Order: sequence, then structure tokens, then C-alpha cells
Amino acid sequence: MRLNILRQDAENSVLAPLRTHGWEATIEREDEEGDGQLVIAATRQDVTRRAALLFSSGTDNRIYKRLESEADVILYRGEPYMVQSFTAGVTKPVKALGDFHLILVDWNRATSGKLGITQVMDEDTTTPTLEPRRFLSETPIDAIWARLSQLRSATLARKMIAQRALIDHATLDADDISTKGEGVAFAVRNAIDYFAPKEAHNVSQRVLNLYYGSLSFAFAELLASPKGARTLAELEGATKQGHGLYTLDGPHEGVADFTVGALKSGFFSRWAKTMVATSIVSVDQKPKKPDDLAALPADSWFTLEQLFARIPELGDIYVDVFDGPPAWLGAIYQPDLNQRSAFNASGEKATASYILLVDSSGRSKAEDLQAFPGPLREITQVASGRNARHFRVAVDHPGAQYWHEVLPLHSSPFQRNALTLPLFGALQEYRATCVVILYALSILVRYRPSLWRRIQEGDLDQFRALIETFLTIVERMLPQQFLETITGQPISVHQPGSFYS
Repeated sequence: MRLNILRQDAENSVLAPLRTHGWEATIEREDEEGDGQLVIAATRQDVTRRAALLFSSGTDNRIYKRLESEADVILYRGEPYMVQSFTAGVTKPVKALGDFHLILVDWNRATSGKLGITQVMDEDTTTPTLEPRRFLSETPIDAIWARLSQLRSATLARKMIAQRALIDHATLDADDISTKGEGVAFAVRNAIDYFAPKEAHNVSQRVLNLYYGSLSFAFAELLASPKGARTLAELEGATKQGHGLYTLDGPHEGVADFTVGALKSGFFSRWAKTMVATSIVSVDQKPKKPDDLAALPADSWFTLEQLFARIPELGDIYVDVFDGPPAWLGAIYQPDLNQRSAFNASGEKATASYILLVDSSGRSKAEDLQAFPGPLREITQVASGRNARHFRVAVDHPGAQYWHEVLPLHSSPFQRNALTLPLFGALQEYRATCVVILYALSILVRYRPSLWRRIQEGDLDQFRALIETFLTIVERMLPQQFLETITGQPISVHQPGSFYS
């Protein structure tokens, strides 16, 4: 068992740094005598160096003296314990494992001059990837819009599409790239025109502009994908079958129970197919009255309250306006409930971690958490000391090193690590939820003028505050999310001096 730990430490702290600096390094000898020992051999150019690694400094003097004849330096794990006593008569350096970097610097100095060693690189057969694009700006959204504006150029859009095709190993001929590029450029121009400064419009116009602007961005997303639509006309043909969504007044003809559902035909279902591995839950025809909803699949429709519940950034205003629990939870790692290292004493990776899922509203119950996505188990409510409700949850991640790699977490400048309930059975994409809400609001603006006026200036004005907050979130979040999906490149935005923006 101790040899396993030694091997792991040798790999992380000695072998990996050596290889990074161009040394050919291997474990030359292992021995279980004492608490365990390894001898590592490293060669660069014509120079060979050896390092011995002991499980602890408190190792028999005979072993130290034997290793002195084999190694140039002797390293030990952990804290020093009576080192001078155990190493009496040993003249080779004896150092803590954490000091190996200083030794590596000396070994490098002995095998190079002004120029470093040229490392022979193996032929790269891996799939090329796009590194995250980092925007450092006092106002990140301005940097995002500047990048989006570049895609108004058909030439730059074509170059972006050609690059994505190369990365995805997709075959696109020159005509495909040209046609797609022109479609992306046109759709992005359209979207930018719709996403006008909010000060220039009233709330009604903002709703309509943001919905149609988001629809244009979704067009650009599908056209930019190597496997997506080839022409803008192809997507316009899909919208002739409808937008793929329907609305239905609730039994009380209010805002909270205003219902939105998904249809099998139309644009939305086509867009959703690019986001989920399985089809979303949808229906063939729009129901005619609220009572018809009971006969439909439960996940094929949602009320506006249930949709707003899936926007973590709404926070307190959602709780003030609605009575139900939010459909999202904050996810927080719990160090005191987990082993300190990613590896246990036998060198094996951890396959599960404990986290807290937090409902700041205090309205969720443990049973509600069963509907949340991910490999969750052992859902247990624990004391929080506040109005919020805390739930300790085990997350299984046998194929991943960290728990957050297996959960579909949403993060933004306003809310980090939020786990949300899916939409239409399997849809976790934040931008899709926002588009569904914008669609519903656009219907209210255009076809429910009496209800919309009550929201704007009557007895339902609490919803106006909620909607205006939501629109502000959309104006900040959707341009970034669509820039990522159009270019196929993750975005990291930071303000100077801040941790996260």
C-alpha cells in the first residue's frame, strides 16, 4: 500500500516535472524494506541523475547509506523527523520531496546553456481544440459585443466556420463554407439590430426585440455548426411551420399560470435536437383549453412561474413574486465531508464527493431534489442556521476526478454553480429557457393587451419588476452564450482586479 502512495507521489512531484523539462525519467527500482523506497533515474543529453524517494525521513540509517551509493539526492515524504540522527554519516543531499524543484533547477543548469534543450515532439494526432477565449475588460459585455460584431463580416464568418469544421473533422466544401458564412453574417447582423440599447425602448419593445434577436442568434448557431443547416432559407422554412412553441391561458387567466408548451414541428424542436442527446418531450398539436393539459405529458408544458423558477439570477425577486420553490439550487463543495486529496491512501481516485445543495428561499423539500439532474444520492436535509434549506448530497463521479464535472451546473456573473431542473424532459441549456420565456412574453405583448397593460401599470405591476429584471439578465447573458455556441469556443470574462465577472 505504501509503495502505491510512493509511486503516486513520485509521478506527481518528480517524474512529471522531469519529463516536462525534457528528461527521460522512470522508476528504476522499488523496495518495500523500511517503510518503502524508490529509485528514479533521469537522463537528458548524456547526463544521468538519480533520486531516491523514501516514505518518511524516519528510515533506518543503513537504508540511507545504501541509497547514497545509488542516488545523487535522497528525498523523503512528509515532515522531517530527526533527520540528522537517521542520516548520520550520509554525505549526499537529503531533502524534503517538496524541495525537488530546486534540485531540478540545478540538474537543468548542468545540462544546458543559454538555449534550452530542444525536445523532440511526437507527431500530434490529437483532435485540435479551441482554447477558451479570455476577455479582460472593465465592461465584459462590451468585449463580447465587439467579438460578435466581427461576425457581421461574411469573410470572418467563413473563416470561423472553416476552423470549426477542421476541429470537428467535418467535411465542408467551399460552397458550403461560403453559404454558411453568408447566413451567419446576416443572422448576426439581424440579432445585433434587435439587441438595441434598452434605454431606447419601452418594456414591450424590449421583449419583442430580445425575442427576435435571440431567434436570429439561434439561426446563426445552427448555421455555424458544421453539422447544422446549410442555408438561411432552410431555417426560414422551418419557421414557416411555426416557432415550435405554443401558449395557453391558465384557468385564472393570470401571469403565473400562463402556459408554454413544446410542439414536435417548427423551429424550436429542430434547435433543441442540437442540444440534447434524446428528443425533448413535446406534442403534435396545441391543446385548446386548460383542462386538456392534464392529458399531455407532464414535461411537455410549463407555467410562466415554473419557467421563471429556472432562472437563478432572479433570486429574491422570484421569491417575492411567486409562492412556489425555485427550480434551482446552489451547489457548494464540503471539504470537511471529503478526503483532502483526490486520491485515497491506496492511491485510488475518489469516486464520490459530498456537496451541499442550497435553497435560499427555504421552500424546497428533500423529495423535490429527486427531480434534479445528475448522479445524486443520499439526499439529506441538514441544519443551516438560516432561513435557507441545506441538503447534504452524495455525487457519484467514478469516471471523473471532480464532482462538478458530472453535474450540468450553470454559472454567470450573478450566480455561480446553480443546478437547475431540466426543461421539456432533458433540456438544460440556459439560453433555451430564456428564449421560451421571451416567446411567452412576446405573446402577452402582442395578443393579450389587456393582461399586459395590467402588468405594465395595473394591479399586476409586481410582474413588471420581475420581467424588467429578467430582460436585464438576458441582455447580459445571452450575447455571451450565443457567442460561445456560434464560434464553438468557451468564453472567460474577467474585470481587472476581480475574481469572476
